[in-house]
Amino acid sequence: MKLTILWILPLLLAGCVTRQELPELKQPDAWEGAAATVTTNELSAWWTTFNDPALTGLVETALTNSPQQQIAAARIREARGIRRSAKAGLFPSLGIRGDAGREREALTESTGNFYTAGFDASYEVDLFGKNRNTLNAADAQLRALEADLQGVELSLAAEVVRTYIDFRAAEKQRAIAGKNLKAQENTLKLVQQQHAHGEAPRLDVERSESLVNTTRASIPEFRRLAENARLQLAVLTGRPSQELRIPHADTAVIPGADSTPLLLAPVDVMAGRPDIRRAAAVLEANSALVEVSVAELYPTISLSGFFGFADGVLFDSARIWQGAIDGAVNLIDFGRVEGQIDAAEARERQAYEQLRQTVLQAVADVESAMTDYARIREQRGSLEKAYKNSARALKLSEALFREGEVSFLDVLDAQRTANDADSALVSAEAAQAKSVVRLYKSLGIY
Repeated sequence: MKLTILWILPLLLAGCVTRQELPELKQPDAWEGAAATVTTNELSAWWTTFNDPALTGLVETALTNSPQQQIAAARIREARGIRRSAKAGLFPSLGIRGDAGREREALTESTGNFYTAGFDASYEVDLFGKNRNTLNAADAQLRALEADLQGVELSLAAEVVRTYIDFRAAEKQRAIAGKNLKAQENTLKLVQQQHAHGEAPRLDVERSESLVNTTRASIPEFRRLAENARLQLAVLTGRPSQELRIPHADTAVIPGADSTPLLLAPVDVMAGRPDIRRAAAVLEANSALVEVSVAELYPTISLSGFFGFADGVLFDSARIWQGAIDGAVNLIDFGRVEGQIDAAEARERQAYEQLRQTVLQAVADVESAMTDYARIREQRGSLEKAYKNSARALKLSEALFREGEVSFLDVLDAQRTANDADSALVSAEAAQAKSVVRLYKSLGIY
């Protein structure tokens, strides 16, 4: 009767443990900005839509050779090993045991050899789900690391594309500066000839030389930016910088500037984003660990057995066997288990709030990326018009200057305006291309 009470009491105490209910997470039914949605398969390898073979090759190299990718993959292998160990707890363990030696029997004063050999087995009966929940936690932690790997690969792809855009933008800025420099040098020669014939003041020569030197000074800076981007691409792809050669483009073009981004439905984004999948897996793992802590309140039952052969001084070779049932129950621990349960539930709540924050951030990422793309596209349209205006104004000012109807200062102002408009348009093209990358990354697909 006393033994029965000792086993029933922990069950009654465990029944008093109440699990906290976590609120249901909400997600948007549709995006605020009106946009057509597509399926996940249509966005797979979205960087290929930029139609740049060099860019595609760099992304594929990064996804297979980057140190970041290799580290994340190694962590998954580590988690699989931990899961395998946790799964083993659901099954019996079987081993071989043996020993041998010499002994002396005190009564008969006989001396001889002895040995024992056989098989032993043990098994912890998982009545209250402690081992199963430990395995569930290991499974969830493995899924979290798999989501980490996908997040690393998604970030790698996006970062390679962004850095490549920076590289091409710097190359295009350098090409434009070279083109403007030639035009300005031709203008300088003309002014110098006019000054030599007394038709232009020295002030016009100095102003023209100043503009030429300013434009010439910008070219090394664009080369520096392009080289820095190339070096960063070497790091992202896991290749030595001296081995990374980016094919030279015949015409300076920023890839993807005219790409129209496509959207996934909110439910697909919530299910596909690696950070959300990771946060959900972490929450699941912590929920399982709460159940593991609660199981500490229940009795544990273990089965063990041995079967083998033995030989010694007192007896001839004989078969021996042993079987046992071990039971243990926690009666008084001064709140140790309850404290572990409270801590586990607090970690579960933290994981839930982290998941909720991640979902909110995901929605904000998509919405802000859509807004960025729309506004930058609008800005680029206006800058294209401004560039065309400045180009026409430059041609007109040069023609009027030859006819003597405007001063050379008007020509210089028109050249500066055209240069600034050209540079601003290139920056807008790069910004628009990056906004496309940001939108695709916010969707969580690669």
